[in-house]
Amino acid sequence: MDSPVIATPLSAVKIDTDGFTALELGHISKINLRGDFDSPAVVGALTTLLGMQTDLAPNTFVSNGAATLFWLGPDERLVYTDRDPDAIISQWRNHTGTGAVDVSDYSTVLRLSGQKVRDVIASGAPFDMHPDNFSAGQCVQTRFGNASILLSNHADTPVFQLQVRWSFAEYVFNYIERVVKYV
Repeated sequence: MDSPVIATPLSAVKIDTDGFTALELGHISKINLRGDFDSPAVVGALTTLLGMQTDLAPNTFVSNGAATLFWLGPDERLVYTDRDPDAIISQWRNHTGTGAVDVSDYSTVLRLSGQKVRDVIASGAPFDMHPDNFSAGQCVQTRFGNASILLSNHADTPVFQLQVRWSFAEYVFNYIERVVKYV
């Protein structure tokens, strides 16, 4: 049986102007993991489940194409995956005895790119967007306007992903749409 297509708050919405592009990535399975990430058992389980190196410095992420792992705090990680979240959650709990929650329908992800992207983000975020401060492989939980976001830098070209709660998605997109005209 095919999985149903999950509508997202900004389905088919895109901004494409000179020097800036924003588009929603559509549905992405997301899992919030809790645990002692210094524990060899937890690290081993995570490495086995995701098939990649999972040792992260604060405010960084790693990706292997099938999954992306974000550092959110000393005892918290977020996983984007193309695998069944229920299977990962079940395996995680069996291996570690710690918490895991499917948060796929909690937030949506925008892909932001182009020459103006740092200025657009800086217009609404109280975070230093200079390339020396925020380079590829880094992520940060911050605010954009009145919305809490997870911002990640995926390439120095630059390409960012901005994760925002579904209830704030339209607000953030409209904010970006207004600001991009002036940067």
